[in-house]
Amino acid sequence: MSVIRVVCTVSVLVSSSLSPAALATEASEESRAPGLPPQLAVEVGGTLAPMRHPATQVPTLRSRVRTVDARRGAARLSGGIHFNLVRNFDRSDWWWTNGIDWYLAGGDVQVLALRPGLEKRFMLTRSLTLGLSMFGSAAEVSLPTGRINALQPGDPGYRPLDGINFYEGRMRKWALGAGGLVALQLQLARHVHGRIHGGYTHYFREAAGLRPTPDTEPFAVELQGPFAGALLGLDL
Repeated sequence: MSVIRVVCTVSVLVSSSLSPAALATEASEESRAPGLPPQLAVEVGGTLAPMRHPATQVPTLRSRVRTVDARRGAARLSGGIHFNLVRNFDRSDWWWTNGIDWYLAGGDVQVLALRPGLEKRFMLTRSLTLGLSMFGSAAEVSLPTGRINALQPGDPGYRPLDGINFYEGRMRKWALGAGGLVALQLQLARHVHGRIHGGYTHYFREAAGLRPTPDTEPFAVELQGPFAGALLGLDL
């Protein structure tokens, strides 16, 4: 009987000591399990980037000609909506990024760029994250041609009564490329983060052949080069 009591006592002690460890293991495995709901982040901020073109003349709405000075760079209003694809057990995330950049270069030469990409994020500390990403870039470059076009019934934006059914004609060219960036993201609050990034965009097709009027020489707008900026984000 004494042997049976000793065996029972030892088995109870072993089981009681193993239970917390087993529960902790199960909890850690549950926390490491992938497939958590994806997260959404919305960001807005500004960047500095190249925007090179020579001096040129463009027509205005009043059939006059305006001289546009040569440019080597421009500020951009930047933003984006990003999705967390999967949260891994090693505290690093894969994000699908959707960046958009509007070049603040005035109303003559307009540039709107889209930057879809994929970013890998690593947790450096509890609130600091390092991001490495690759992206593609498609930029639309346009400038006025001096012509006024009319909207026809059925066209988007047409208003049958008391509407402004005229718009300024613009020549449009596309630039296509790809690039990469490095970002540091600091969690400022539970749902707010700050982000600084720098990168480089290589355009294998520049926006060339722009000619505002038949009398002007064609020129190209080059957007290739390094960029850097800062953004403020909201985590949803």
